Amino acid sequence: MPSWVNQMLGTNSLFQGPGFIWNTCMNMVRALMGTSPSTFSPDAWNFVTQTLYPWFLAIGTILLNFFCLIGFVRQAANLKENVTMEMWIELFIKTLIANLLMRYGLSIMADIFTIAAGNTVFIMGDSLPSIWTTDNDVGAVLAYLVVGLIYLIGSAVCGIMIVVEVMSRYLNLYILVAVAPVALSTWAGGRGIEDTAFAWIKSFLTNVFQIVAIALVLRIGTLIGQNTIFQSTTDGTIFGMFSGSASVLFSMMNMFFMTSAVKGADGLIKRAFNLR
Repeated sequence: MPSWVNQMLGTNSLFQGPGFIWNTCMNMVRALMGTSPSTFSPDAWNFVTQTLYPWFLAIGTILLNFFCLIGFVRQAANLKENVTMEMWIELFIKTLIANLLMRYGLSIMADIFTIAAGNTVFIMGDSLPSIWTTDNDVGAVLAYLVVGLIYLIGSAVCGIMIVVEVMSRYLNLYILVAVAPVALSTWAGGRGIEDTAFAWIKSFLTNVFQIVAIALVLRIGTLIGQNTIFQSTTDGTIFGMFSGSASVLFSMMNMFFMTSAVKGADGLIKRAFNLR
């Protein structure tokens, strides 16, 4: 291969820009995904747990008594159903559960965060969905000249979208932790009112284990990108001296595929576990 081609496609070349941007974003994602909210931003975590959570806990405690009274009145005034001892026991148990969750909810949520972070690290392993050109030939030069700008912009947009998707999950968790006492206090209100508590639990579990779903997407997507039926087009046996163009196009396709899969991880979790 001519020396000018190697120089043009060298590690310091503009042609390496898309791969550099994408791989940098994936390294950022790896660093973010293995952390819990307490280590992601200690200042934000301290503000949520030491300032916001006690404030919402005071509000939730008042609402707990209020919803408990509402549940009691609703049971007593229900003329369509016979008032039985089982109804009062059910209401008492729900009030007790709500009280325990509000009292020990912060430590329970921290343990769940630790479990999710550990599972994420295990699933991710040492692999990341990197992109590169496997054959720097004339085909690669032509592909870069035709779609180079799209490749560069696409790598930046897709990489940033995945980083933002991971970071937004932490913001959602901080907000869910802060308002937990208010949402869980509705459990004492009985049927109908307790739907708010169930909605919070579903939202919390969805956001916590969304990071595990993203780790699964990235790990399995990496394996797909490394070895699929389409990968045979980049080994030089089909395109010959233009096999580099297939490598560039396959990298672009894999990059867009990974971004779409990560964006859809949240919806997949909701549908699979009925958390909508």
